[in-house]
Amino acid sequence: ARRRPPSPPRPTGARTPPLVRACVPPPPGPEFWCSIAYFEMDVQVGEIFKVPSSCPVVIVDGYVDPSGGDRFCLGQLSNVHRTDASERAR
Repeated sequence: ARRRPPSPPRPTGARTPPLVRACVPPPPGPEFWCSIAYFEMDVQVGEIFKVPSSCPVVIVDGYVDPSGGDRFCLGQLSNVHRTDASERAR
């Protein structure tokens, strides 16, 4: 059987400090959980769309009227250099 090493000596009269328990709130989560960049060929079109953490689902579609922070509408993005191939893919 293995023997445990002896505990270090405690100074005479020393007391163990009481255990303090504190409720610490968790750190806040990120402001945005998703960022979407739209590209046609190798050119980014429009700004990066950031989805707020308050929206657990995001919809990406070809319409033009976003109804809130949970919808990214490609139809509202214009590109003066749009090719026919990009237009067909949209």
